[in-house]
Amino acid sequence: APPPPSLVLVLGACAVEPLPPRAMAALLRRPGARGAAAAALAASAAVGTMAALGRLPEPLGSSGAGSAVAECEESGGVAAAVQSFRSAFLGRGGGSTVQQASASRPSEKELAAHGAVATTETRERWTLRSSARCAHAEFKGPHELSSRVRQDCGEDAFFLGKHLDGVVSLGIADGVGGWSSQGIDPALFAWELMNRCQDVAEETPSSSSSSPAPLACEEVAADPKRVLIGGFERLQRAAGGAPMGSSTACVASLDRRSGELRVANLGDSGALLVKGSSGACVMESVAQQHRFNCPYQLMVAPHGFGGGDAPTAADVYSARVEVGDVLVLATDGFLDNVSTEQAVALAAEMRAAEPGAIAERLLQLAQLHSKGWEETPFSISAKKHGHRHFGGKPDDITVLVAKVERVVE
Repeated sequence: APPPPSLVLVLGACAVEPLPPRAMAALLRRPGARGAAAAALAASAAVGTMAALGRLPEPLGSSGAGSAVAECEESGGVAAAVQSFRSAFLGRGGGSTVQQASASRPSEKELAAHGAVATTETRERWTLRSSARCAHAEFKGPHELSSRVRQDCGEDAFFLGKHLDGVVSLGIADGVGGWSSQGIDPALFAWELMNRCQDVAEETPSSSSSSPAPLACEEVAADPKRVLIGGFERLQRAAGGAPMGSSTACVASLDRRSGELRVANLGDSGALLVKGSSGACVMESVAQQHRFNCPYQLMVAPHGFGGGDAPTAADVYSARVEVGDVLVLATDGFLDNVSTEQAVALAAEMRAAEPGAIAERLLQLAQLHSKGWEETPFSISAKKHGHRHFGGKPDDITVLVAKVERVVE
């Protein structure tokens, strides 16, 4: 049987050089780890600090343990403490094993045999510091919030995914407003789509044997088209039935190891990537439309009728990021009212600012143009297609801004 915890702590504190926390945790989880040697190695990371501070734990009801602690504290003699430990508690054999483990910190090869890796090296990861701003069109009025509709963005929706070890994702969607004439709330579809995409992007393996391996989860999350496909499939299988409606979508994923950014865009929402070093635009998505003002869209129609576009139709873009780059995702409420040149100029001018500040300024610029009479991307496109439209286009507006950073974890 393994020795009591207090004894292992004594040995770990007095006789073993501290290990990294990850190595300690791996050893503790190892089903085959047994005896004082493996246990002491695992405990040393936690106890080493206490020993250095002169705060070794109190013995847990054993006089033998108490004498070992006292000897270690008073004399500082590692060999004497270990011998006291062995004499009092390991008389039935296995003492040599403990003594060998106590002699020095184990090699990486030895730790690997126990399912642990001894490394003190830090690692760097790419990351996105993100913020969202949105506003509903004034003519639509406020939208009621719920567990499914987390923020009043009119008929728009978004998600800002948490950072996994190897990937981080974010996305934006624009519910098609025409469904409101059928008594269907377009926001519910857009939010459900984004909520399910976020589930896919943040998925990690569970204890179930049917769950995907960690690398498989990250492989999906790193591919924004697969995130969009998976999110739409989950929406269609929603408990209680899938919400009716349709939506455009734009999802971005950053590989935190390689720094590769990928964007999947379906419809007329979109993405821009502005270099932090130069302020130049190095990525711009192109709107997908069947005809003027009729974008590609994911759809669930009433009574099982077909319609809409497949998520596999999304265009994919990629770029290698650098520290300070600014990624902008926006719905057509922004892109219809602010030209690429205007958006890039503002993002470049503010690229040293916080993401929230950049997003707020971009939102305000779009709101201003949507109410004005100056030429806008929407009015230019309308003219090209034989329609008369002057100035901006009032609409829901949502802007996500993410700044690329490099962090040590």
